[in-house]
Amino acid sequence: MRESMNKASARHDQRRSATAHIVNRWRLRLRRSLVTANLSPSRRRRARAAWLLAFVGLGTGITIASLPPREHETPEPVQAMTLTPPRQIITSIDINGEIRREVIPSADELMASLTDPAAITVAPGAREPEPPWKEVAIKRGDTLSRIFARNDIPGDEAGRIVKSHADAKLLNRLIAGQSLHIQTDPGGRVLQLRYRLNESDSLQVRRSANGYDVARISRTFETRHVYAAGNIAVSLFVDGQSAGLSDPVIIQMVEVFGWDIDFAQDLRRGDSFAVIYEEKYWQGQKVADGAILAAEFINQGKSYRAVAHRTAIGVAGYYSPEGLSMRRPFLRSPLKVSRVTSPYSLRRYHPILQTWTAHRGVDYGAPTGTPVLATASGRVSFLGGKGGYGNAITLKHGGSYSTLYAHLSGYARGLRAGAQVEQGQVIGYVGSTGLATGPHLHYEFQVNGIHQNPLTLKFPQTEPIAPQYRTEFLQAARNWGSKLDLVGPSALASSR
Repeated sequence: MRESMNKASARHDQRRSATAHIVNRWRLRLRRSLVTANLSPSRRRRARAAWLLAFVGLGTGITIASLPPREHETPEPVQAMTLTPPRQIITSIDINGEIRREVIPSADELMASLTDPAAITVAPGAREPEPPWKEVAIKRGDTLSRIFARNDIPGDEAGRIVKSHADAKLLNRLIAGQSLHIQTDPGGRVLQLRYRLNESDSLQVRRSANGYDVARISRTFETRHVYAAGNIAVSLFVDGQSAGLSDPVIIQMVEVFGWDIDFAQDLRRGDSFAVIYEEKYWQGQKVADGAILAAEFINQGKSYRAVAHRTAIGVAGYYSPEGLSMRRPFLRSPLKVSRVTSPYSLRRYHPILQTWTAHRGVDYGAPTGTPVLATASGRVSFLGGKGGYGNAITLKHGGSYSTLYAHLSGYARGLRAGAQVEQGQVIGYVGSTGLATGPHLHYEFQVNGIHQNPLTLKFPQTEPIAPQYRTEFLQAARNWGSKLDLVGPSALASSR
């Protein structure tokens, strides 16, 4: 060790001597050039500065090269060192909910890849980065072809996707306000497409060797049971929201009790309600409200209770605690929430004709465009203009019943004479066509061709719950009834 250090010191002295010799030689050259050159004083100064800069650069390089090694460090042989370039692996969750790992190569690997693309190796389990996804908002009147054209996607792609599978035809009924998620290759062709059908189901389209693969993707939510209760002081929607109910849950409540309570005619200040319903959560975040499980409504002192009958695929219907269906052959009102502006009467003064005449129907005041519902399942026997009724629809329900809906601003898309409709289906929209002083719905009800007052007519009960479910349902109804006793209107009254 001592001998090797002495040799290193001798080599260092030799380098210092050589360096001094080179510096002296360059200094002599500088003097001769400045003396012998035929230059003016100013040009001589500039030349001297240039030579000095060159001299300093040369001296700095020589000085660095001549620095001796540290005597207390013994460098390792180069072949004994292994260099591992720093690498990063980024883990993320892509739009499909799949875990993806992406390896970011080091700077040395990137330089090597310029001459040898195989120099970058991908860690086991990692995937190559995918083309980015694009979220496209669906506008009113949008079709898949129109959206593709707006995003520079070949127009024939839409037709091929829709024809690839029966489920893909759902893309013909895009809903404004929702979004499409699209992934394309550099040429603009669709690699993947995703469209949310509802809170739990999405439609996914993937390009394959044979065209497109289409699948429904479902996610399982965490379900929580919650309750809300309140009193009517202003309106059902205002007081329902004050109690913590969302609009969809309030509308569900109207649908559950709509056969017994006319919420346009019968609601009174002091009425009360209680609802036990589901909330759906995904990864700890609330996604949507679910179905009503049990509810109570006290209207003008009379209590109505309803309990859901659950099956393997969801809620099959609502029944009284005794097992009688809450459904009736006819809804009490063709509008979910409205007000009666003119009742059924055999003698009423007509505001436009200015004469006394019979008013064999009920007028419901509502804003233009409010959806009008079929009060029972039936067939469209008339659709079109009808004199003073304006735009009107007549439905035939079996052999004895018919209903008429007048002064409409428009009809539901695709509805025509002869079409079958279901109870609660939207058939048109409130308007003021014909002899009308403002937007409202004129509703008539006939039995065997004779007008009846739909507000007072007694409808027959429907069938009770099926015998095979009766025992199970009655037990569930007792359990939900005990919960309603704790949170319902009677509990609110006792707490006050």
